Amino acid sequence: MGTPPADLSGRRPSRVMNVATGDYQDRAPRVATPVEIRYQSILDFHEHQAFNISRSGMFLPTPDPFSVGTLVEFSFSLTDGLSLLRGKGEVVRVVGAPQTGMGIRFIGLEEASRRFLDAIVQTNEREYRRPTVVLDFGNTASPISAEGGQARSTSLGPLKGATHVQPGLHVSGSDLRMQLTPATVGYFTNNPLINIRLGGFVIPCEEEVSLGASFNVLIEDFIGNPLFTGKGKVVAKHEHRLGVRLLDPEKAVMLKLQSEVAKMAPRAR
Repeated sequence: MGTPPADLSGRRPSRVMNVATGDYQDRAPRVATPVEIRYQSILDFHEHQAFNISRSGMFLPTPDPFSVGTLVEFSFSLTDGLSLLRGKGEVVRVVGAPQTGMGIRFIGLEEASRRFLDAIVQTNEREYRRPTVVLDFGNTASPISAEGGQARSTSLGPLKGATHVQPGLHVSGSDLRMQLTPATVGYFTNNPLINIRLGGFVIPCEEEVSLGASFNVLIEDFIGNPLFTGKGKVVAKHEHRLGVRLLDPEKAVMLKLQSEVAKMAPRAR
């Protein structure tokens, strides 16, 4: 699993903001506090943090938030060293409920991080994913109070409805069977954060399924030959969509599955 920030201790600059007036009081030159967070996989990042990011800033859950006015230099990456999101920001809100943390307004992002951010935001907008707090940090005059204020819960509730059969897809109880066809190949490629290159896929599903639930997964090629047989874990969900990560697939099996998906996926013109 990923490693969400449990302790972001470090130096805090001596510049504070009067939340009532919005005025700053400088006591010493500002020093950026490094914030480094690593995740096991892109899916772990998606599960823990991606819904709390907007184009103007992000909410970072932590029991030890920095004071308003703190300048931070943040880095989100995978444990293998792959950089996901890097840049600078300023703490503009401190939240106590429904989850303790801090709202950070982006000051500067690297170009690669900006492109990655755009992909995250587009996915969140398409899937109507709601953040823990309001993420419009363009206006910082009305900070969220420790009692909650404008904060919103991220609970999406259970999926509603009975088991539903899609063409090429069948979900029943803990069994998930999918045939790779032109109608289903998008499940493996459409989502920039959960796709077959990263070991997962997103499917429509009306059956009630909890985060962390396991499926017995069978993926077949177009003529019914098995490509993958094993376990899958639900790592994300919203309304009638589930993000599923394949658990411990053999490398040769995964390469074969990725190859078959690539053959069937529409090519960009």
